[in-house]
Order: sequence, then C-alpha cells, then structure tokens
Amino acid sequence: MTICTILNEQLDSRKGGDDCSFNGFLEDYLSLEENLDATLKDSFEKILEEDRDVKICVGLKDVISHEAISNQIIRYKDVFKLEGRALVYPYILYNNINDTERALLVVPYSSYSYIYAKGYYYCMTEPNSRFIDCKNEIVAVSGQSADKVVEAYSDLFKRSAGAVQRKLDRDHFKDYEQLKEAALEASEKMKEEINETFPHIEDRKPLIDKYVIQWFLLKKVLYVQYMVNKDYLNVNHGGAIKRQRNQAKLNADSITFLSYSQMWRIPMEQDNIVQPQ
Repeated sequence: MTICTILNEQLDSRKGGDDCSFNGFLEDYLSLEENLDATLKDSFEKILEEDRDVKICVGLKDVISHEAISNQIIRYKDVFKLEGRALVYPYILYNNINDTERALLVVPYSSYSYIYAKGYYYCMTEPNSRFIDCKNEIVAVSGQSADKVVEAYSDLFKRSAGAVQRKLDRDHFKDYEQLKEAALEASEKMKEEINETFPHIEDRKPLIDKYVIQWFLLKKVLYVQYMVNKDYLNVNHGGAIKRQRNQAKLNADSITFLSYSQMWRIPMEQDNIVQPQ
C-alpha cells in the first residue's frame, strides 16, 4: 500500500480508534490544538497556506521490531521491557499531489532531534514493517526551524525523497563520524540528566520508557546509517558485507546507556520530589 493509504487508515479517538491522537486535515488540527510548540505551529501554518489539503497524523503508535534485537544486530534487550506499541511518531504530514504521495515525519526540536528523526524513519521503514514499501515516500526532519520544515515539505513534491533527506543530512552533519560523535554525546547527556533528575522523581516509568526509546534510536541510526553507505562497503571493507555489518554493530555498541534496572535503582531523595512532565 502507498503511504497515504496506510496513514488514512489510522484511527484516532474521534473515529473510535487508538492508533494515534489525531488523524485528519491539518487545518482541523490547528483549530483544535492549543499547546503546539511555537516553531511547529509556525511551520504548519505556512505549509497550510501552500497546501490546503494536507493531512496530519499525530502521535502514531507503532511496535518495535524485536527481530533486530533478538538476532544481535542491535544489542539492547531493554527494548523488550517496553509494553505495547511503544514507538510514537510525533507528527506526520502527508498528501497526494499530482499523483505523488509523500509524508514528512517531523520531530519537535531538541539538541539531538535530527538524529532521533532519522532513528524514527529507520524504525518506520525497516524490513517487515508496514511502511517498508513506502521508504522512498517519506522524509524525516527536525522541528528546529520553521523555514526548514516548510522547505522540506515543499521539496518533497519536487524532488525524490532520498535527495531531500540527503540535503537535510548535509545540513546537520558533514560525515558519518560527526554523526557518531553527536550520537555518543547525546547518550552521555541522557545519563547526566537521569542522574540529576531521577533522585527527585517518584513516578519514573514514563521517563524510563522515553530514555529507553531514545537510546534505541541512537543505536538504530549508527547501525543503519553505516550500513547504507556504499562507499564504506567498497572502500573500507573491500566489498565484504559481513565486515561492514560487524563494524556497524560495533558502532551501535559504542552507545552506552543506563539499563532499565539501573534507572529504577537510582536512590530517591525525599526532599523536593516532583512528578515527570
């Protein structure tokens, strides 16, 4: 099925479903949502000016493929501890214009949101996923700049999705090594955040689940981004796919993390206990 066909089938509560929090015309969503991030609101309003028929799927739930973990492609068994459809794609804009179907996966801005956006894309389009046949119809972007989001959406219907994604890649990282450095930094920042905040948080499960997903996305990006690089295959590994795969695994393994149990065992400080936001 095409990307628009799949997304149109996702049901929100208005239609008696629980696939996502909203799925329908962007114009309707903007009229209902009062707490949208300012940059995203600006970008969505500008996109709506260009395309009155654009739709948006918000908070689409998806399962994590356990195959990638169970066969040791990505060594991260904590993902098995997450319940149900643990992956949640923040915002997906989609439409069919002149028989060209495209979708833009938008992740709200944070210091490493472009890496997470790439990770979501790789999860969304991995083998055996429902979107596998749509991988050339989807682009992932960070919500850092309204103009960049609008430009990416507009370019989707003028160029191939791959060309649009590669341009976005170049805007964020000059090469794989810079991407890897940022991913490692993101991992260390998460550990610092957890050690600073968890002693004051009693209900930790939502945050623990969030951090487990984020570490999984970092590992996913380092593995897949290395594997799709044909230059690495031919130049670094002499065309030996097994050697490239082994190095990709090592790259993913370089992401260190606090385990599920470690996060639960961080001692509580009784003063100034707060609830997660």
